[in-house]
Amino acid sequence: MACEAMDSTRHRSQRGPAQKLLRLSLIAVSLVWTTQRLSVATFCSGLIASYRSPSHMWRRSAAEPKALRGTPSLQLIQAQVGAGHKMKDLGNRLQHAEFKGSALDGKAVATFDGVQTLKSLEIAEDALQEAGGSKELAEALLSALQQGHDSSVTGTEGDVWNMYQSSPELMEAPLTQIGAGKTAQDLWENVTKTDESTKLAEELFTLFDEDKDGWWNLEETSKVQMATEGTEMAEESFNSLIIAAAPDGGRRLTEEQMANGLSKEQVIDLYTNAAKQRQLGFVLDIYKDHAKVFKAQAQASEDEPKAEPKATLTVD
Repeated sequence: MACEAMDSTRHRSQRGPAQKLLRLSLIAVSLVWTTQRLSVATFCSGLIASYRSPSHMWRRSAAEPKALRGTPSLQLIQAQVGAGHKMKDLGNRLQHAEFKGSALDGKAVATFDGVQTLKSLEIAEDALQEAGGSKELAEALLSALQQGHDSSVTGTEGDVWNMYQSSPELMEAPLTQIGAGKTAQDLWENVTKTDESTKLAEELFTLFDEDKDGWWNLEETSKVQMATEGTEMAEESFNSLIIAAAPDGGRRLTEEQMANGLSKEQVIDLYTNAAKQRQLGFVLDIYKDHAKVFKAQAQASEDEPKAEPKATLTVD
């Protein structure tokens, strides 16, 4: 179960009840920004949607980019290859760029890259005391996150816009093009909700719901992770997954619901909802996981020693 860790915070504080409360707050805050962050592809898609909106379609004329006319020519394909390299270079630069937002006189600092992904959230030891309470600290963290996100957007949108202005060939090329005439694979192309994928997800859930209570707890979910990826699931990652799977981003989660874990319906949705996986930034492939788990089970059954048939003596 390929679930990437979503807690990118670095918390430097003393151990105690305040640390536990603060850690849970950070998980929720990080998830809000993980699910709402903007990507370069989203931004570029907006540009193209605006360019090709109905109010512009009737204006097709000689001034229209060649990339939008007729079938692709060899020259157009060559131009797209060159533009694809530009897009790849821009993507690399944006991923290594840093944009910061701060609060509490620098005691809370949020750092984003150029594609609006949260890289780190640094909190000083005395940030909680400086803020005056957990609620005030949460508000300060959100302020730092907002500043860092906005700084990333304003600091990079000009570069993206200029790239499309200088390379109109990209208007006809897939947004996932990364150069050399190739396109990046859509990681979520196999994530769909069908009768088959739902059935496979149900079978996987039933297999690992060892106590048959209708929920995956931390131990059971960790076994899924170990069976599919060969790694254990940390408690914080599990809590993050529960929050991500809950309605409204987990804002109404109760302690009892957190203790229950993941329901069958939530597991099925996580495995079959491509939009949710894109927002959360991980890939779950039910076909791969189901095949791997049940193949391993079948192999284990074959490897079990079979009992020798008992000899019988027949007396005439």
